[in-house]
Amino acid sequence: MFLPDQSRQQAVFDQLRQGILAGTLPAGARLPPTRHLAEELGVARQTVVLAYERLAAEGYVRARIGSGTFVAADLPDAAPPPAAPPASATAPLSRRGTALAATPASAAGPVAGGSGLLAPGVPATELFPAAAWASCTTRVLRALTPEQAGYPDPQGLPALRAEIAAHLAASRGLLADPDHIVVTAGTQQALRIAADLLLDAGDPAWVEDPGYIAGRGALLAAGAAIVPIPSDAEGLDVAAGIRLAPTARLALVAPSHATPLGGALAIGRRLALLDWAARADAWLLEDDCDSEFRWEGKPLPPLATLDRAGRVIYCGTFSKTLAPALRLGFAVVPAPLTPAFVRARTLMDRGPGTLHQAVMAEFMRQGRLAPHIRRMRTEYAHRRDVLLAALRKHCPAVTPVAAPGGLHLVVHLADDADETAVLHAARARGLAVSPLGAYFNGTPRMKGLVIGFATTPTALAADAARRLAAAIRAT
Repeated sequence: MFLPDQSRQQAVFDQLRQGILAGTLPAGARLPPTRHLAEELGVARQTVVLAYERLAAEGYVRARIGSGTFVAADLPDAAPPPAAPPASATAPLSRRGTALAATPASAAGPVAGGSGLLAPGVPATELFPAAAWASCTTRVLRALTPEQAGYPDPQGLPALRAEIAAHLAASRGLLADPDHIVVTAGTQQALRIAADLLLDAGDPAWVEDPGYIAGRGALLAAGAAIVPIPSDAEGLDVAAGIRLAPTARLALVAPSHATPLGGALAIGRRLALLDWAARADAWLLEDDCDSEFRWEGKPLPPLATLDRAGRVIYCGTFSKTLAPALRLGFAVVPAPLTPAFVRARTLMDRGPGTLHQAVMAEFMRQGRLAPHIRRMRTEYAHRRDVLLAALRKHCPAVTPVAAPGGLHLVVHLADDADETAVLHAARARGLAVSPLGAYFNGTPRMKGLVIGFATTPTALAADAARRLAAAIRAT
């Protein structure tokens, strides 16, 4: 399979951008279909697709479902140029630095403080068990030794790794050896470490389409050649992945709850994915985020429970069950990879802070985590039901789809709706929604918004629905 390299993608991007800024491609002009332009330039279609995505991310073009891609009316470079920076700030970036700087900001996931009405993927931080956490913190500080105040174990505090192993066995049916658990600063860091270890620049990597934005960003930052694989109600289409990139180096997959549409990977596809990974000598990065919150059917066991060949790196986090600010996640790593994973963790930042780890371990040792998750599950289910009812009553212009798991809903917009305009109008009204199109790697197959219910108390659900209705009417 021909894989687009960064130099070809950059050349296509530069040529189109220069044409737009020079007026050769005026505002409102329709760009050629990606297939036609790829044939004309003699490059792979994916090279053109990625160039178009970057143009859209930087505001030069707008994609319209069913119509094509058009030059934007308001160009980002149309404003007067800023004053020249000091000479010391103009040194060119490396090729790797240039690629990182060009990665769309959305690829990093939620922004700082990114909570608020209808914010997706964010827990109810006002319900964080502060009193219990403070009690555990006091207990840990009173017993703190000089050694514990020194540099941390880069693999993670042994006591926390033992508690994580016990938690996974009880809640997910996953038997993990604490010696093969690595504590990380959230799922994002675990994915990035894995990508750095397992990918060379330009190596193909499967991602779900649509799928987890920040996970895709972690692979892009490591230099992966992203291969979008369609995802449907039964999860990742493994057969399509094998057709598109049979020799891919790894696949990023959320088997329990695909983002954002919520499909769970069917058992047949799970077995096919594991079989492909074993035969292709590929790795599977399992993102099990949100698995604690399932609203329909029984909780699904992790893909890692079926892994007999040691191809799955299982990633989890406490960001959704407790609070993102803790920056505590973990990876269950196959034994042969564990030393390299720990060494990479060491070189990255010497390991996670000991205090938060010790408090988390104490919180779990006291048996506080499981009851907290049960309380949150009950509260979120109520918030979900109330928000769905409010949307149906006050916002009939959208069709809400309740995913079977997770902390968000998808609301579909009419085919002729302007998703970007609706997004801006909603945010102007204080709604922290996300565009459905951002979760797709190529041209979105549908229009809509991804909205969270965990950050929307029931008393505010009707107001949020009315604001959303007003935003849609305004466009």
